[in-house]
Amino acid sequence: MHFFTSVTANYIPKARILAKTLKQYNPTAYFILALSDNLPEHFNLEDEPFDDILLTDQLPIIESPKSFFFRHNITEVCTAVKPGCALYIMEKFGAEKVCYLDPDIAVFSELIEVEEALNTYSMIFTPHTTIPEERENYIVGNEILFLKRGTYNLGFFAVKNDEEGKKFLSWWNKRLMKFCLDDDYTLLELLDEQGLLGLFTDQKWIDLVPSLFDNYHILKHPGYNVSTWNLSNRIVTKDKNGLYLVNGEPLRFFHFSGVDSGAHSIVLSQLNDFYPHTKTVNEISKWYLEQEKLAGEDEWKKVEWKYTRYENGLIIPKVHRKIMLIRRDTHPYFSNPLEVHEGFCFYNWMMNEYGEYIASKKVEASHIYQKKDSLVIKCLKKFIRKFVPEKSRLYNKLKRIWKAIKS
Repeated sequence: MHFFTSVTANYIPKARILAKTLKQYNPTAYFILALSDNLPEHFNLEDEPFDDILLTDQLPIIESPKSFFFRHNITEVCTAVKPGCALYIMEKFGAEKVCYLDPDIAVFSELIEVEEALNTYSMIFTPHTTIPEERENYIVGNEILFLKRGTYNLGFFAVKNDEEGKKFLSWWNKRLMKFCLDDDYTLLELLDEQGLLGLFTDQKWIDLVPSLFDNYHILKHPGYNVSTWNLSNRIVTKDKNGLYLVNGEPLRFFHFSGVDSGAHSIVLSQLNDFYPHTKTVNEISKWYLEQEKLAGEDEWKKVEWKYTRYENGLIIPKVHRKIMLIRRDTHPYFSNPLEVHEGFCFYNWMMNEYGEYIASKKVEASHIYQKKDSLVIKCLKKFIRKFVPEKSRLYNKLKRIWKAIKS
């Protein structure tokens, strides 16, 4: 089976961990690195666990690469190219079965169920969770969030090279080429004006699959896509042979979402207090952080993305990217929005059209920033009192943070 992940250069260490662990338990796996970036000069494929590299700016599905990469942030880019990469892998490599895995995943056993399910089904997805939450804070933090961000977690999907599988990929690819948007609550007026509120990159689209396509399979095996968002109901244990189990079934792969931002550690610490059975995951997390260092995380995380700056050297603000993404009518006019000159270019058009709006947003953001300490203190205090047990380790930790901010 052919596997791939989608990254920029700074995520290559994570992709190394993914590829190594995948091949450790799935030795026949053929692993392709889809790279939306420059290939670093010191990078040597022969020294890597990857079998091949796919440079996404050379994909035929992307009609105007500089425009495409300009109007998306890194997360949007790496998710938007996924269905196109899968189609390309089917065509170039003659792949009958293609499986995508996010780079921040580590594999812990053979992915038997995926291989077998693709003998019957055209596409496979994993839901964020399969068991209803009991605690109100996790209903809000998980179930309501899934209603906003998508029922299925697209850190994983698998597709068969058949008529229905390719039909699905073609539809998804067409949508993502224009509508792969992370609605992060900025530029709300413009998003609302264009009817784009509520999108979340590639993921939210998959909620439509049961209505639009046939022969799909929802994989509910508890060992797949284990992460902080489903640990409240997935009991991770270790057997006498040192193998991890989830609700008695083998752990297939763990998704370390939020590991860089610190969200993974914070949420896991909270889970440890509410659900003591999650403490086994602490050693898995510690192992992963050690693997990151061995894979060169400290060096590679500093690598700047190929499309970070305008051609004049200035960093592209995210609001500039989002305006172009929202204003689809501008795409035919600016094949290279990275260039800045005195004539007609995207930068000059945008500042003429939206300069005052952007300036007002900066003033608004500055006003919010001046008050953010009091807001943070209030929110943190409310969160601690409502959701965190008073004598817990997390309570004491958050209380120290609260006092530090207040001082």
